[in-house]
Amino acid sequence: MPSQPLRRSAPLNRCLPRPSRIAAALLAAGLALPAHALDLMSAYRAAVDNDPTFQGVRFEKVAGDEYEAIGRAGLLPTAGLSYNYSKNEADRTITLANGNRQNDAPQYDSRVMTLSVRQPLFNLDAWQRYKGGQAQVSYSDARFSGGAQDLIVRLATAYLETLLAEDQLRLAIAQRDAYQENQQANQRMLDLGAGTRTDMLETRARFELGQAQVVEAQNQVDNRRNELAVIIGRDPGVLDSLASGLPELPLAPASLAEWERLARERNPEVRVQRHSVDYAQTEVERNRAGHYPRVDLVASHSRNTADSLFTFNQQSTVNSVGVQMSVPIYNGGGVNAQTRQAAARLAAGRAELDAATQKAVVEVRRQYQLLAGTRAKMEATAQAAMSAAEAVEATRKSVTGGQRVNLDVLTALQQLYLARRDLADARHGHLLAYLRLHAAGGVLDSDVLARIAGAFQATD
Repeated sequence: MPSQPLRRSAPLNRCLPRPSRIAAALLAAGLALPAHALDLMSAYRAAVDNDPTFQGVRFEKVAGDEYEAIGRAGLLPTAGLSYNYSKNEADRTITLANGNRQNDAPQYDSRVMTLSVRQPLFNLDAWQRYKGGQAQVSYSDARFSGGAQDLIVRLATAYLETLLAEDQLRLAIAQRDAYQENQQANQRMLDLGAGTRTDMLETRARFELGQAQVVEAQNQVDNRRNELAVIIGRDPGVLDSLASGLPELPLAPASLAEWERLARERNPEVRVQRHSVDYAQTEVERNRAGHYPRVDLVASHSRNTADSLFTFNQQSTVNSVGVQMSVPIYNGGGVNAQTRQAAARLAAGRAELDAATQKAVVEVRRQYQLLAGTRAKMEATAQAAMSAAEAVEATRKSVTGGQRVNLDVLTALQQLYLARRDLADARHGHLLAYLRLHAAGGVLDSDVLARIAGAFQATD
């Protein structure tokens, strides 16, 4: 009959990490855990606050939001204030009307203060920079959206893989303990003269192999818990476990064609590439603007005190308003070269957009099919596990009746735990496929994660 590994407290405690050893000890003593297990949504909230990768994406978003303001600055007025003060000494010779010359050496202070304002009236380069800034803000938004969805994928994947590793550890312990029980049964039969030493050796070999598998499974648990700890910023402690039975998750939209449409429109990588193409288009137009004139409205207010040798005893105030136009004629072919370069980058961006779109559609198809496949696999492996458990019981009875040998029992036990391992893998794989399908479709958010969290139950 299937073993109950949690009742064998001594071997279990040696194989679990410290938090799990405490939990196992409390369970063995029939006591409740002192704190709630870390549920998936609590882990997500911790990841939002602590995951270093997401924090980097968040600050990139803050920086990216400034591109529009930077681009708009080229369309708005600019003002500048300049002030100059200098002490002057001069040698001057003046020719008088009678032909005589008069020499003097005036010394005077000069002060010049100028306030100038410039407002672009026609500046195609500045206009394209503004449009490029808008495209960069949209690009930054798409990157942030992708980073937020990536955080959910990484967090849920780490959480589920940690649970799967713990499931595999429990199965490995249960399998090892079943071999140990079988070894004890072999010893009793040998003592009664009904068993053989060969049976003892066969079971001992399986037990030693099972012990090695427990060690390997424990290492996997430690690795997965460490990966989860990096994302949430602390030790995860005890996690919620998957509820018994097969998880039921609603799928909307239901058709593959609709998911493909979502992937083309909303996949984060597709959106990033689309806005990258928009920016590349503005770069082409901006470089072409090098052929167009620039027209500015210019105004200035200047106050001068002895600003030159001829006015060193004078003060003046000058106000001016006018229109200034500059027309580029030739710059060595640089404008044409830069325009061709920008056009080539635009073509490359469009090719990358097509590649990203195709990749997103392929990923949606793969996860959609995987979701259906894991559902069928869960149902099949659940039935296989039940049949394998019945086969173990039947084989043990056949050994007692002399119809089967010890090796048949060992083989049946191995099949049982392989079936249980496949079932656990299928259940976790189904949840991951559901998660990744929404990510590929660009519709993964906390609501989707909450639906997945509904497939878990608190660890008591």
